[in-house]
Amino acid sequence: MKNILLAIMGTSPQVLTETLYAIHMQGRPFPDEVYLITSANAKAKAVEWLLEKGKIEQLKAHHGLPDFKFCLSHILLMEHDDGEAVFDGREEGDQQSIADSITRIVAKFTADESCRIHASIAGGRKTMAFYMGYAMSMFGREQDVLSHVFVSKDFEFSDQFFFPTLNDNYIAKGDIPLNTKDAKVTLAEIPFVRMRNMVDQGFMNQVKCNSFSKSIKLLNSYKKKKIIVEVLTHKKCLLVNGIEIKLPPKELAFYLWLSKLPERKLNVDRKFCVDSTYSASYLKIYSIIAGDSRVFASFNVDREIVEGSSEEALSKLPALKPFEKDWLQQARSKINGQLKKWLDERLATAVEIKSQEYDTQLHKVRYFISESLAVEHDLNKDKSVDQVIRTNTFGHLAK
Repeated sequence: MKNILLAIMGTSPQVLTETLYAIHMQGRPFPDEVYLITSANAKAKAVEWLLEKGKIEQLKAHHGLPDFKFCLSHILLMEHDDGEAVFDGREEGDQQSIADSITRIVAKFTADESCRIHASIAGGRKTMAFYMGYAMSMFGREQDVLSHVFVSKDFEFSDQFFFPTLNDNYIAKGDIPLNTKDAKVTLAEIPFVRMRNMVDQGFMNQVKCNSFSKSIKLLNSYKKKKIIVEVLTHKKCLLVNGIEIKLPPKELAFYLWLSKLPERKLNVDRKFCVDSTYSASYLKIYSIIAGDSRVFASFNVDREIVEGSSEEALSKLPALKPFEKDWLQQARSKINGQLKKWLDERLATAVEIKSQEYDTQLHKVRYFISESLAVEHDLNKDKSVDQVIRTNTFGHLAK
């Protein structure tokens, strides 16, 4: 099994040589490959001291370390969403990018079952250490370890110290001479909870695809008993216990529309197939959320007519087409597909649009959303919307 050292680093490249030294001296599995996670300004220091000034090669030669791969491409930069590297991590806005980058990198490395990760939190800012520890707790496997290194107090914060030497070697720390032969470097393994063993694999796969903040929401919602669905029309998404699921406006409007029907159910029978009251009520809600002309055209009307007519007047238009069964099936399939993609099985099953054949001889199908769900939307304060989304408007639809 390949051993990989994955270390966070700030502007003190010494933490890498100290960590490698301690791993070797303590007889721990030595890395075959070494990777650094750092910022743009810190990368310059790493390149200068570890590669150009040869501190890595000096360490190898002085203590007879096994050979390992470490090169410029193994220095991994933390990045913002637009791909720009985090410069120094001092800004408040940098923190989300640092968290997302570390989470993403750890998720990638731990996806390879043929390797063992040794993650070091010895370098970088305190927030970087926290995010690295968090990521390892979420993605770390049985074979992975987390560690920190400590150096003798006199040698702390010395930019000339990189590792203890076998012979006398004097360096200066301010006005104080120090002999690197006297330095002590200790590596301490840090126990951590491996959360991936506590949740199903499908859920972990969803977490890997998300940012730090979304991963937190996913984990906090896991096994949460009360389920709240928020239809966020302005963001074009469903929010299920804090987990965001993007939906096209057409499908989002359908979920909201169905959730407002009496008993949250829709019986697709012969009457449904010819009654344009259903499509009229749906289009009034859709017109509040979006204005894609193709959606209106699929019902043989245009946006201006829908927005300028009352629901009752719209339903009586000879040109208005009723819903088609295929339209409903496709909308349901797309909604449920997104729910299953981003939610664990329990949550997805609870909030999905279900179907039931209630008359097998006539092939009558019922689509419904569980009445036990708390379904909210962000349009409640809009009086014009309240006139559209009101229970008595749909009083006859589900009968």
